[in-house]
Amino acid sequence: MTFRSMGVLIVFLVSLLFVVVNWGPIMTPMPISFILFTVNAPLGLFLIVGGALVFVVCLLWMLWKQATTLVDLQKANREARTARAAAETAEGSRIVKFEEGLDERFVRFEKDLLEKVAGELKASRESDEAVKKDLQQTIEQMKQSLDASVKALKEVEEQTNQRLI
Repeated sequence: MTFRSMGVLIVFLVSLLFVVVNWGPIMTPMPISFILFTVNAPLGLFLIVGGALVFVVCLLWMLWKQATTLVDLQKANREARTARAAAETAEGSRIVKFEEGLDERFVRFEKDLLEKVAGELKASRESDEAVKKDLQQTIEQMKQSLDASVKALKEVEEQTNQRLI
């Protein structure tokens, strides 16, 4: 129970105790004027009934306000659920667009990488071909040099053999 509810309950119980203790004077008949006519009746009873009517009217008004507030809350909850569903749908489509963008980037990156690797491979092959040609020329020169050396060695050997003879 809240502090406010406890306060209202205490005020109600004190008022009820007051009415019970003063029941005799409350029920004492006295002249009551209604401007056009006068009635001899208990004034306390009129006050209690009037207060009870005000209480009932306030209670009905409070219940009506709570009911309209609950209806408004339900309506707001429904709208919030609809908005959340729309936001989730929008978020989902945003994620899909993001994934598509990533896919495009990966495809472009893969294509660029393959082109770069192909270019490097081609350059490497061309370099290998140039090195191979250089090596073949060097080998050819070495063969010629070796042939010339062998030929010179044979001449020297023949000259040496002729001198020895």
